[in-house]
Amino acid sequence: MYLTTDLSKINLGQIKKNPFQPGSSTVDWCEPNYVVSEYIAEFWNTVSNIFFFLIPPIMIYLFRPYSKRVANGIAILWILLIVIGIGSVYFHATLSLVGQLVDEISILWVITAGYALFLPDVYLPQSFRVQRHRFVYSCIVFAIIITGLSFVYPYANAFALMILCFPTISFIVIHLRRSDNARIKRLGLHCFCLWAIAVTIWICDRMLCPLWLSISFPYLHAFWHVLIFFSSNEGIVICGYLTIKQQNPQANLHLHFWPNEQSNWFTLPYLKFHDDSDDDDSDNISTKSII
Repeated sequence: MYLTTDLSKINLGQIKKNPFQPGSSTVDWCEPNYVVSEYIAEFWNTVSNIFFFLIPPIMIYLFRPYSKRVANGIAILWILLIVIGIGSVYFHATLSLVGQLVDEISILWVITAGYALFLPDVYLPQSFRVQRHRFVYSCIVFAIIITGLSFVYPYANAFALMILCFPTISFIVIHLRRSDNARIKRLGLHCFCLWAIAVTIWICDRMLCPLWLSISFPYLHAFWHVLIFFSSNEGIVICGYLTIKQQNPQANLHLHFWPNEQSNWFTLPYLKFHDDSDDDDSDNISTKSII
Protein backbone atom coordinates (compact mmCIF):
# COMPACT_ATOMS: atom_id res chain seq x y z
CA MET A 1 0.00 0.00 0.00
CA TYR A 2 1.36 3.41 -0.97
CA LEU A 3 1.29 6.25 1.50
CA THR A 4 1.03 9.46 -0.43
CA THR A 5 1.41 13.10 0.46
CA ASP A 6 -1.40 15.44 -0.50
CA LEU A 7 0.49 18.29 -2.13
CA SER A 8 -2.57 20.49 -2.02
CA LYS A 9 -2.27 20.60 1.76
CA ILE A 10 1.32 21.80 1.71
CA ASN A 11 1.79 25.51 2.21
CA LEU A 12 4.41 26.38 -0.40
CA GLY A 13 5.03 29.75 1.18
CA GLN A 14 5.78 28.07 4.48
CA ILE A 15 8.23 25.71 2.74
CA LYS A 16 10.14 28.63 1.27
CA LYS A 17 10.36 30.22 4.69
CA ASN A 18 11.24 26.97 6.46
CA PRO A 19 13.95 24.95 4.66
CA PHE A 20 13.68 22.30 7.41
CA GLN A 21 10.14 21.51 6.28
CA PRO A 22 9.84 17.93 4.92
CA GLY A 23 9.45 18.12 1.17
CA SER A 24 10.95 21.61 0.91
CA SER A 25 13.67 20.39 -1.48
CA THR A 26 12.97 20.64 -5.20
CA VAL A 27 14.80 17.33 -5.68
CA ASP A 28 12.70 14.18 -5.36
CA TRP A 29 14.18 10.89 -6.50
CA CYS A 30 12.30 8.12 -8.26
CA GLU A 31 11.54 6.03 -5.18
CA PRO A 32 7.90 6.70 -4.13
CA ASN A 33 7.66 8.65 -0.90
CA TYR A 34 6.43 7.23 2.42
CA VAL A 35 5.83 3.74 1.07
CA VAL A 36 7.67 1.59 3.61
CA SER A 37 7.36 3.97 6.54
CA GLU A 38 5.17 6.96 7.20
CA TYR A 39 8.14 8.61 8.92
CA ILE A 40 10.77 8.15 6.19
CA ALA A 41 10.23 9.73 2.78
CA GLU A 42 12.54 7.50 0.72
CA PHE A 43 13.15 4.41 2.83
CA TRP A 44 15.58 2.48 0.63
CA ASN A 45 17.48 5.61 -0.40
CA THR A 46 17.91 6.27 3.31
CA VAL A 47 19.03 2.86 4.58
CA SER A 48 21.38 2.32 1.62
CA ASN A 49 23.74 4.83 3.25
CA ILE A 50 24.69 2.28 5.90
CA PHE A 51 28.16 1.70 4.42
CA PHE A 52 29.04 5.37 4.99
CA PHE A 53 28.89 4.56 8.71
CA LEU A 54 30.28 1.01 8.80
CA ILE A 55 33.34 1.18 6.55
CA PRO A 56 35.16 4.47 7.43
CA PRO A 57 36.04 3.42 11.03
CA ILE A 58 37.51 0.19 9.64
CA MET A 59 39.53 2.10 7.04
CA ILE A 60 40.86 4.54 9.64
CA TYR A 61 41.99 1.54 11.71
CA LEU A 62 43.61 -0.23 8.75
CA PHE A 63 45.46 2.96 7.78
CA ARG A 64 46.95 3.56 11.23
CA PRO A 65 50.50 2.52 10.19
CA TYR A 66 50.21 4.58 6.99
CA SER A 67 49.02 7.63 8.91
CA LYS A 68 51.96 7.37 11.33
CA ARG A 69 54.41 7.46 8.45
CA VAL A 70 52.60 9.95 6.20
CA ALA A 71 51.20 12.88 8.17
CA ASN A 72 48.75 14.06 5.52
CA GLY A 73 45.49 13.70 7.44
CA ILE A 74 44.02 10.98 5.23
CA ALA A 75 41.63 10.01 8.02
CA ILE A 76 39.85 13.34 7.48
CA LEU A 77 38.46 11.99 4.21
CA TRP A 78 36.78 9.02 5.90
CA ILE A 79 35.42 11.26 8.62
CA LEU A 80 33.93 13.46 5.90
CA LEU A 81 32.42 10.35 4.27
CA ILE A 82 30.61 9.73 7.55
CA VAL A 83 29.34 13.33 7.39
CA ILE A 84 28.13 12.64 3.84
CA GLY A 85 26.26 9.62 5.16
CA ILE A 86 24.61 11.72 7.86
CA GLY A 87 23.60 14.36 5.31
CA SER A 88 22.28 11.78 2.86
CA VAL A 89 20.23 9.99 5.52
CA TYR A 90 18.73 13.28 6.65
CA PHE A 91 17.95 14.37 3.10
CA HIS A 92 16.33 11.17 1.88
CA ALA A 93 14.41 10.70 5.12
CA THR A 94 12.88 14.18 4.96
CA LEU A 95 13.43 15.55 1.43
CA SER A 96 14.04 18.90 3.11
CA LEU A 97 16.10 21.66 1.53
CA VAL A 98 18.47 21.70 4.50
CA GLY A 99 18.97 17.96 4.13
CA GLN A 100 19.78 18.39 0.45
CA LEU A 101 22.31 21.14 1.16
CA VAL A 102 24.00 19.22 3.99
CA ASP A 103 24.30 16.19 1.70
CA GLU A 104 25.74 18.14 -1.25
CA ILE A 105 27.98 20.51 0.72
CA SER A 106 29.61 17.61 2.58
CA ILE A 107 30.39 16.00 -0.80
CA LEU A 108 31.94 19.28 -1.94
CA TRP A 109 34.18 19.37 1.13
CA VAL A 110 35.39 15.77 0.76
CA ILE A 111 36.31 16.43 -2.90
CA THR A 112 38.10 19.65 -2.00
CA ALA A 113 39.93 17.94 0.88
CA GLY A 114 41.04 15.27 -1.56
CA TYR A 115 42.59 17.91 -3.81
CA ALA A 116 44.29 19.57 -0.85
CA LEU A 117 45.78 16.29 0.37
CA PHE A 118 46.68 14.47 -2.83
CA LEU A 119 47.26 16.86 -5.73
CA PRO A 120 51.00 16.58 -6.58
CA ASP A 121 53.16 19.70 -6.44
CA VAL A 122 53.97 19.36 -10.14
CA TYR A 123 50.45 20.57 -10.97
CA LEU A 124 50.68 23.63 -8.71
CA PRO A 125 52.07 27.13 -9.30
CA GLN A 126 55.59 27.68 -8.01
CA SER A 127 54.44 29.68 -4.99
CA PHE A 128 52.22 26.80 -3.86
CA ARG A 129 55.00 24.27 -4.38
CA VAL A 130 57.33 26.13 -2.03
CA GLN A 131 54.63 26.74 0.57
CA ARG A 132 52.10 23.92 0.25
CA HIS A 133 49.98 25.29 3.08
CA ARG A 134 48.97 28.19 0.80
CA PHE A 135 47.34 25.71 -1.56
CA VAL A 136 45.54 24.07 1.35
CA TYR A 137 44.22 27.46 2.49
CA SER A 138 43.14 28.23 -1.09
CA CYS A 139 41.18 24.98 -1.19
CA ILE A 140 39.43 25.93 2.04
CA VAL A 141 38.54 29.38 0.68
CA PHE A 142 37.29 27.77 -2.56
CA ALA A 143 35.09 25.35 -0.60
CA ILE A 144 33.65 28.20 1.48
CA ILE A 145 32.80 30.22 -1.65
CA ILE A 146 31.19 27.26 -3.41
CA THR A 147 29.30 26.44 -0.22
CA GLY A 148 27.79 29.92 -0.33
CA LEU A 149 26.94 29.61 -4.01
CA SER A 150 25.22 26.27 -3.43
CA PHE A 151 22.37 28.13 -1.70
CA VAL A 152 21.66 30.19 -4.83
CA TYR A 153 20.39 27.41 -7.12
CA PRO A 154 20.42 24.08 -5.20
CA TYR A 155 18.98 22.10 -8.12
CA ALA A 156 22.28 22.46 -10.04
CA ASN A 157 24.52 21.37 -7.16
CA ALA A 158 24.60 17.67 -8.03
CA PHE A 159 25.68 18.36 -11.62
CA ALA A 160 28.38 20.80 -10.43
CA LEU A 161 29.75 18.16 -8.06
CA MET A 162 29.94 15.65 -10.91
CA ILE A 163 32.02 18.10 -12.94
CA LEU A 164 34.31 18.73 -9.97
CA CYS A 165 35.12 15.00 -9.88
CA PHE A 166 36.50 14.84 -13.44
CA PRO A 167 39.99 16.27 -12.66
CA THR A 168 40.36 13.62 -9.95
CA ILE A 169 39.53 10.89 -12.44
CA SER A 170 42.02 12.34 -14.92
CA PHE A 171 44.74 12.41 -12.25
CA ILE A 172 44.10 8.77 -11.33
CA VAL A 173 44.06 7.59 -14.96
CA ILE A 174 47.25 9.46 -15.91
CA HIS A 175 49.28 8.26 -12.94
CA LEU A 176 47.96 4.70 -13.01
CA ARG A 177 49.19 4.39 -16.59
CA ARG A 178 52.66 5.37 -15.36
CA SER A 179 52.60 2.91 -12.47
CA ASP A 180 54.28 -0.48 -12.72
CA ASN A 181 52.23 -1.94 -9.87
CA ALA A 182 49.77 -4.45 -11.35
CA ARG A 183 47.69 -4.66 -8.17
CA ILE A 184 47.12 -0.91 -7.94
CA LYS A 185 46.25 -0.83 -11.65
CA ARG A 186 43.61 -3.55 -11.17
CA LEU A 187 42.22 -1.63 -8.21
CA GLY A 188 42.11 1.49 -10.37
CA LEU A 189 40.19 -0.33 -13.09
CA HIS A 190 37.76 -1.69 -10.52
CA CYS A 191 37.32 1.80 -9.02
CA PHE A 192 36.64 3.36 -12.42
CA CYS A 193 34.13 0.64 -13.38
CA LEU A 194 32.24 1.15 -10.11
CA TRP A 195 32.22 4.91 -10.69
CA ALA A 196 31.00 4.58 -14.30
CA ILE A 197 28.21 2.18 -13.31
CA ALA A 198 27.23 4.42 -10.40
CA VAL A 199 27.03 7.56 -12.55
CA THR A 200 25.03 5.67 -15.19
CA ILE A 201 22.60 4.52 -12.51
CA TRP A 202 22.33 8.06 -11.13
CA ILE A 203 21.48 9.45 -14.57
CA CYS A 204 19.00 6.66 -15.33
CA ASP A 205 17.20 7.21 -12.04
CA ARG A 206 17.06 10.94 -12.71
CA MET A 207 16.03 10.84 -16.36
CA LEU A 208 14.07 7.60 -16.79
CA CYS A 209 11.94 7.48 -13.66
CA PRO A 210 8.67 6.63 -15.49
CA LEU A 211 10.34 3.53 -16.93
CA TRP A 212 11.48 2.24 -13.52
CA LEU A 213 8.08 2.97 -12.01
CA SER A 214 6.40 1.03 -14.82
CA ILE A 215 8.40 -2.09 -13.92
CA SER A 216 8.08 -1.46 -10.16
CA PHE A 217 11.81 -0.97 -9.62
CA PRO A 218 12.37 2.69 -8.68
CA TYR A 219 15.34 1.94 -6.43
CA LEU A 220 18.36 2.76 -8.60
CA HIS A 221 19.43 5.66 -6.42
CA ALA A 222 19.90 3.27 -3.49
CA PHE A 223 22.37 1.27 -5.60
CA TRP A 224 24.10 4.56 -6.48
CA HIS A 225 24.82 5.11 -2.78
CA VAL A 226 26.47 1.71 -2.40
CA LEU A 227 28.51 1.85 -5.61
CA ILE A 228 29.68 5.45 -5.23
CA PHE A 229 30.78 4.81 -1.66
CA PHE A 230 33.00 1.87 -2.55
CA SER A 231 34.30 3.70 -5.62
CA SER A 232 35.18 6.73 -3.47
CA ASN A 233 36.79 4.53 -0.84
CA GLU A 234 38.98 2.84 -3.43
CA GLY A 235 39.77 6.24 -4.95
CA ILE A 236 41.13 7.45 -1.61
CA VAL A 237 43.37 4.39 -1.36
CA ILE A 238 44.62 4.81 -4.94
CA CYS A 239 45.36 8.52 -4.47
CA GLY A 240 47.14 7.75 -1.20
CA TYR A 241 49.40 5.31 -3.05
CA LEU A 242 50.04 7.46 -6.12
CA THR A 243 50.83 10.56 -4.06
CA ILE A 244 53.54 8.79 -2.07
CA LYS A 245 55.01 7.21 -5.19
CA GLN A 246 55.01 10.62 -6.88
CA GLN A 247 56.97 12.11 -3.97
CA ASN A 248 59.25 9.12 -3.42
CA PRO A 249 59.29 6.41 -6.13
CA GLN A 250 61.47 4.22 -3.90
CA ALA A 251 58.96 4.14 -1.06
CA ASN A 252 58.29 0.51 -0.10
CA LEU A 253 54.52 0.89 -0.05
CA HIS A 254 52.24 -2.08 -0.65
CA LEU A 255 48.54 -2.59 -1.36
CA HIS A 256 46.76 -5.08 0.89
CA PHE A 257 43.20 -6.35 1.20
CA TRP A 258 41.20 -6.99 4.35
CA PRO A 259 40.03 -9.46 5.52
CA ASN A 260 41.12 -11.79 2.68
CA GLU A 261 44.51 -11.00 1.19
CA GLN A 262 44.06 -13.53 -1.61
CA SER A 263 40.84 -12.12 -3.02
CA ASN A 264 39.80 -8.68 -4.22
CA TRP A 265 36.09 -9.51 -3.93
CA PHE A 266 34.20 -8.23 -0.88
CA THR A 267 37.40 -6.92 0.65
CA LEU A 268 38.69 -3.50 1.67
CA PRO A 269 41.95 -2.22 0.14
CA TYR A 270 44.48 -0.48 2.34
CA LEU A 271 48.13 0.62 2.23
CA LYS A 272 51.03 -0.39 4.41
CA PHE A 273 54.77 0.17 4.25
CA HIS A 274 56.73 -3.05 4.00
CA ASP A 275 58.62 -2.51 7.28
CA ASP A 276 55.58 -1.33 9.28
CA SER A 277 54.14 -3.05 12.30
CA ASP A 278 51.02 -2.04 14.19
CA ASP A 279 53.05 -0.74 17.13
CA ASP A 280 55.71 1.00 15.04
CA ASP A 281 55.76 4.71 15.90
CA SER A 282 58.84 5.58 13.84
CA ASP A 283 58.71 8.20 11.13
CA ASN A 284 60.31 7.98 7.73
CA ILE A 285 61.27 11.51 6.72
CA SER A 286 61.55 10.56 3.05
CA THR A 287 57.90 9.62 2.86
CA LYS A 288 56.35 12.19 5.19
CA SER A 289 53.96 14.53 3.43
CA ILE A 290 54.48 18.25 3.64
CA ILE A 291 50.78 18.85 4.25
